[in-house]
Amino acid sequence: MSNSNSIQLSNIQLSLGSKQLFSDLSVNFHAGQHTALLGANGAGKSSLLKLICGDRKQHGGEINILGQQREAWDKPELSRHLAVLPQSSELSFAFSVSEVVALGLLNSKLSYQQQQVVVKQQLELMDIWHYRDTPYPQLSGGEKQRVHYARVTAQLATTPVEQQILLLDEPTSALDLSHQQVLMEHASKLSQQGATVISVVHDLNLASRYCQRILLLKHGEMCADGEPEKVLTQANIHQVFDYQAQILRHPEQDFPVII
Repeated sequence: MSNSNSIQLSNIQLSLGSKQLFSDLSVNFHAGQHTALLGANGAGKSSLLKLICGDRKQHGGEINILGQQREAWDKPELSRHLAVLPQSSELSFAFSVSEVVALGLLNSKLSYQQQQVVVKQQLELMDIWHYRDTPYPQLSGGEKQRVHYARVTAQLATTPVEQQILLLDEPTSALDLSHQQVLMEHASKLSQQGATVISVVHDLNLASRYCQRILLLKHGEMCADGEPEKVLTQANIHQVFDYQAQILRHPEQDFPVII
């Protein structure tokens, strides 16, 4: 894992209406690391992703992406380095599955033939190549989620992996058990290759298994930050989720299992 900071948030302030969410938040995210953002509803997890990508503007503080202030980035150039999978991604047009994935390459400099190679690779990755000509609206919710994961990974395909930033907001919410593992395993492999991956997840066991770092949020403040073994404790889980958990160890892979 690299120690280089790909994302730096310094003294961030953010209010949503009359509610102050972040009062003085400072946190760094590193290349070569998969970080899970965990917390109850309204803790600030999705807002943090929106701040990083620029969908929401902070009221104070500074955000740097790959050593440059976020506001200074040319948007097409930033899109080749940073991709976001939001909680919901609906399309009103009857694009085919292949066409939806190809939307991630709009700002690439690839030829049409090169784009089609990338599209095929990402569709095969998420086990949806057989849907390539299917109209997107005909898919199930889980299939649509896999299509959009393929789209955002295609978006980063032309960038050196250590300069890739992937933001995932509840990426497994509509997926069956098998495809949850496929997606999270792929995201973790990207981080192991050098990418920065940040995932908002509600399943603590998925986070424990696939993320090297856990950041616990409560009411816009960081309650704990570190490796799963150090963060996913009974005390921390009770503080953040008001739940009396039991912590076991996975018998084969030796990560914390929360029940």
